[in-house]
Amino acid sequence: MKFSRPIALGVAAGLAIGAFGIGAPTASAEPVSDSFVAVGSDTLQDVMNALANGTNITGPTVRSTANGAYIGSFDATGSNWIQTKSNGVRFGRPNGSGDGVTALSRSIDGRAYSSGTVGGPINVTITGQVDIARSSSGPKTQDANGALRYIPFGRDALTYAHSAGDNAAFNHIDTAALKNLFDCTETTIGGVTVTPVIPQAGSGTRKDFLAKIGVTYASDVVPSCVKIGQEHDTSHLADGTDFPANAVTPMSAAQWVAQNTGAGIDRRGNGVKVGSPTGIAPVTGEGTAMVPNQAFYNDTTWGRDTYLVVENARVTSGDAKYDAGLANLVSSSNDKLGNTGTVAPSQAGSVKKKFGFLAPSSTTPLRAPLAD
Repeated sequence: MKFSRPIALGVAAGLAIGAFGIGAPTASAEPVSDSFVAVGSDTLQDVMNALANGTNITGPTVRSTANGAYIGSFDATGSNWIQTKSNGVRFGRPNGSGDGVTALSRSIDGRAYSSGTVGGPINVTITGQVDIARSSSGPKTQDANGALRYIPFGRDALTYAHSAGDNAAFNHIDTAALKNLFDCTETTIGGVTVTPVIPQAGSGTRKDFLAKIGVTYASDVVPSCVKIGQEHDTSHLADGTDFPANAVTPMSAAQWVAQNTGAGIDRRGNGVKVGSPTGIAPVTGEGTAMVPNQAFYNDTTWGRDTYLVVENARVTSGDAKYDAGLANLVSSSNDKLGNTGTVAPSQAGSVKKKFGFLAPSSTTPLRAPLAD
């Protein structure tokens, strides 16, 4: 397998280990692929890397392949550009769910693509360079005849993490208080000044979290009290500075599980804890024994299904654009990306559970138009 130029030597070595199904996913997965390519959400990237590279985290080696070929899953962060296919163009790295769905849409319709990653190439034609977008939320607009198909991947839950250590006042911040913090009408919790941290623009978690607490930022401009972070990273802000003390930021419960158990990449800052907007713990257990809390994941506000997004025509039998390889890759077969079963350790759903994802609330795909 060849690797793109931006990849670090150590990462390349790690990916080679992953190819033999050794343990958790590597820090990045950056192959120049002759098969299918996935980009987008930070929330799903670690578990997707594991399935793309191969993992034995459940015992037997599980690897999602397409007609025997290895797929490529590109992280949301890293170099500011990527090259996904052999002899393909370089384009800006899609950072987050929204950016990933936009890249897939431009790969389908041939319009010029510019990513949200600062310093990446802009206005690049990327036709055929992206096959799958990882998305931490469903489509903003559904359309029964839409060109995109959102395939349920797994059940996550959205909560928040905080860097207030043992300050118990931060462990249960309800929805109203979160709204006040993120629109800057309140600046303290329990008498302590809080720094709200919101993920980067283009993040599905950012969009989802703000919608849940009833806050709107016009044109991605945040209020003066809010800092910009990187999704699910509580060690640094987006500008590379340290994550502040007494900060509050959106957090995927699945990512929190994976980062604590060692299944995923550990992006936790010192003393950071997970809180709950409902009073029900998002997770139970500690360290490697941590697991999702089904009761919190079932919450109709804070629980959320995650998705893999593909061009509908390519997975619709009988369509002129039908691609049997892609359709099989995202199917519900045992070791394929759409599998949500956990009966056998050889199922992809069992791997997803190790990364903090439960079965989605529905396995019915959704349809949506191409992104603007």
